Amino acid sequence: MRRKSLVVLSALVAATLAPGGTALAGGGPGGGKLPPELQEVRDATARFHSVWEAKAEGYELASPCVEGMGFHFAKSLAADQSELNPTEPNVLVYAPTPNGGLKLVAVEYASKTAATLFGQDFDPPNGLPFYTLHAWIWKKNPKGVFNAVNPKVSCDVKPHKSSGRR
Repeated sequence: MRRKSLVVLSALVAATLAPGGTALAGGGPGGGKLPPELQEVRDATARFHSVWEAKAEGYELASPCVEGMGFHFAKSLAADQSELNPTEPNVLVYAPTPNGGLKLVAVEYASKTAATLFGQDFDPPNGLPFYTLHAWIWKKNPKGVFNAVNPKVSCDVKPHKSSGRR
């Protein structure tokens, strides 16, 4: 069943998601303090700056890089809102870095039914079999903390030029 959920979640990248979500005034990395409930998620997910830690806890790569989002590492797909735990997101989102690494930038929640977290309704399926909610708690999103797409995340990251030193 878990494999099926990951395959379904992988469909997230096969479709073009319409920008959705609601902007959160202020708040977020580089843009002020997060509300307490999002700071709690940030504290709970800090260990996942290491992709290896995420993999050790059951998150698996579920997508190639999605422009405006990054790579999705999925752990599960909630059957309904009762299975959602704010401090244990179903999906971790990583952006590529110029040195070839991955940087944790957001968390995402996915549910088979309509759901609400942090006072935000999940984005509708938009052709997918699940509802989603992104929370950009590790990288500022000028479109808002809960917007699905972040224009500051690009899959076309250029490597740093070598300084010529060895």
